[in-house]
Amino acid sequence: MTELTAKKPRIRRKGRNADQAKADLLASAKREFAEKGFALAGIEGIAEPTGLNKKMIYHYFGSKEDLYIAVLEDAYLGIRKMEEALPLEDLAPLDALRKLVEATWDYFVANPEFIALVNQENLLGAVYLDKSGIVKGRTSVLLKRVEAILRQGVAQGTIRPGIDALQLNNSIAALGFYYLNNRFTNSQIYNYDHMTDTALKTRRAFIVDFVLRAIMSKEEIARRE
Repeated sequence: MTELTAKKPRIRRKGRNADQAKADLLASAKREFAEKGFALAGIEGIAEPTGLNKKMIYHYFGSKEDLYIAVLEDAYLGIRKMEEALPLEDLAPLDALRKLVEATWDYFVANPEFIALVNQENLLGAVYLDKSGIVKGRTSVLLKRVEAILRQGVAQGTIRPGIDALQLNNSIAALGFYYLNNRFTNSQIYNYDHMTDTALKTRRAFIVDFVLRAIMSKEEIARRE
């Protein structure tokens, strides 16, 4: 049994208002879509744990497709909100990027449904994410922040010039995403439990060191050694 196939919690809230009912359905839908994907996820399976009639899904979201898009938006905006809350501008450039790397990893570990949803949407060619304009706009904000941090680090001599913010963001995400998305197969291949507390801490520290050494200037590396 995985963290996504565990028994679904039943949500029973008397006197729910519309916002709470919608939030409950969205949370249930996130679990259902993450576990089964868009095609196999059922409206009944989404509504039943909430104690609401499946007709409420159509009332609040319009269709299964619209609900799925809402789930994707909620998942992506969740990590964007986490990133926006980080006080990166208050930190020295390398400390800021360390903070971003650590927070990204921690978010992935704490939100396995996010990993599953992103993986499944990629298998679908991102056809549903393409219908949402919300995620793209919020992601561009992060890129601009990282670009500013990189410029500041170059000016201070701690970060080497020529680093592309988009490539850096992709690398930060990839180093965590691959490890967690492939945790089951790689645990078998390497005979190493990828999800113990020790394994997760080891991976976190490795990613931080890997990214920082990739972006530090030669002078900064020499100073630290």
